[in-house]
Amino acid sequence: MSPNALSERSVVLRLEFSIADAVHQRGLVPVLAAALGAWWNRPRVPSELPAYLREDVGLPPVAEPIQWHTIPTASLIPHRKGRRLT
Repeated sequence: MSPNALSERSVVLRLEFSIADAVHQRGLVPVLAAALGAWWNRPRVPSELPAYLREDVGLPPVAEPIQWHTIPTASLIPHRKGRRLT
């Protein structure tokens, strides 16, 4: 077994125990509020990041936005062959 597997498991166990301790000490609602606050205030990728920096960080290239009025409606309606009209 590699030492990496042991260290990852150890980190997970420590994280689970620290979350359990935090809930035991402070209560569930404050711990959930702190987790939600940390998620809300997480660092975000700037919207106008140059392509060379996106590539350096490992992000995919910026996709063209899809505009709803440019999608042909015929492709949205499934076509079934052999349909009978009664």
